[in-house]
Amino acid sequence: MTRAFEAPAAAANWRRHYDVANADLAWQYKGWPRSPADADLDSVAELGLNLFADDFMFPVMVISHGDLMHNIEVVARFCADSGVSLAPHGKTTMSPELSHLQLEAGAWAITASTGSQARIFRAFDIGRILIAHQVVDPAAVRWMADELAAHPDVELFCLIDSVECVEAMEAALAGRPAGRPIGGLVELGMTGGRTGCRTIHGAVAVAERIAASERVRLVGVEGYEGILHFRGDDFSEVDEFLHRMRELTERLADAGHFDHLDEVIVTAGGSMFPDRVVAILGGDWDIGRPVRPVIRPGGYATHDSKMYTDSGPFGVRAPMDAYPALRAALTLWSYVVSRPEPNLALLGFGKRDGSYDVDLPMPETLRRDGETHDVARQLEVFELNDQHAFVRLEPDFDLRVGDQVGCGISHPCTSFDRWRAIPVTDDDHNIVSAVRTFF
Repeated sequence: MTRAFEAPAAAANWRRHYDVANADLAWQYKGWPRSPADADLDSVAELGLNLFADDFMFPVMVISHGDLMHNIEVVARFCADSGVSLAPHGKTTMSPELSHLQLEAGAWAITASTGSQARIFRAFDIGRILIAHQVVDPAAVRWMADELAAHPDVELFCLIDSVECVEAMEAALAGRPAGRPIGGLVELGMTGGRTGCRTIHGAVAVAERIAASERVRLVGVEGYEGILHFRGDDFSEVDEFLHRMRELTERLADAGHFDHLDEVIVTAGGSMFPDRVVAILGGDWDIGRPVRPVIRPGGYATHDSKMYTDSGPFGVRAPMDAYPALRAALTLWSYVVSRPEPNLALLGFGKRDGSYDVDLPMPETLRRDGETHDVARQLEVFELNDQHAFVRLEPDFDLRVGDQVGCGISHPCTSFDRWRAIPVTDDDHNIVSAVRTFF
């Protein structure tokens, strides 16, 4: 049974950092109706708001409470069953509410992409952060060192793929007293890919340089397999890369590079291929100390209606078909504002409101006079301007100015950053909570 959305208890502490006056929801947060003077985002559930019965100004993107909680619980259960740890990629939502929900469901850490993002997560009182990126920005390196020095219980990790990266981190801290070293994971990459050492030999050389540093401490190995291709059930490219990660880990262990650790972190992306990560990086290791496999999926909490729905593993391929499919939890609602041509309608949203980098939003639901109708695959958004969505339709399709259309989105990573406060709704479109974002 899906549990109710509640503001996580752990979230109470970060709210002391949230010093932005938010008494008037109407002007600060796009789409929200005017509310009582003492209302704020923490008390929206008490206001009894409804997306369609109250004065929300459209467009409005909403999160389905039931689908959100379903997704968080499914992925948490998969990780618990598989013996892997979860470090959700927080860059997707940059939301304290969602990060703390994921942590309360069992996540081991939160992943960030930059030092700036990590600093925001620390303001949310998140104590273990994995920066899945190289950190050579001197200000970010100094912030990490200062944070580790000030908070003995905090853990901060980042990726390292070159000797020059280690040297840049050391240079940023030159002249400062030695403190707790920054946790570094050697990143293994692939030819034609993003960052990461291209060879195991090169990765070993980076580990040797880390071993000579007083500012950085080797804590494990990282790789990102999400950009690799697969065809049908052929995951050979993915598997080959993950086996190389395992080989690197074993070689570093044999050379004594992990002798100072209680456990070794081995982390991969895990959004598209969590089953392959578990099969190759999970299970038994014989390197003289425990290994903590960690996956870092980002978009799973809200999922989507296209990109991840078409290619995601949950509920689809074995062995992931043992788990329910994830559900699209994001809907972008807007009005039909114009019907200038028989084959054309204009919706009142645009690039400022939803993602368009992978696929354009997809009309799924039509609402008129309080009645909703499934229109999936009957209408097509084919172009976006800043505030207009161009919709192609058959001339005899009954779509009128003033109708409301709910669109699914593809790739949630580029939708959250367009909204500072997103309503969370129940099945009757009542507002049960709100999700803040900090981009």
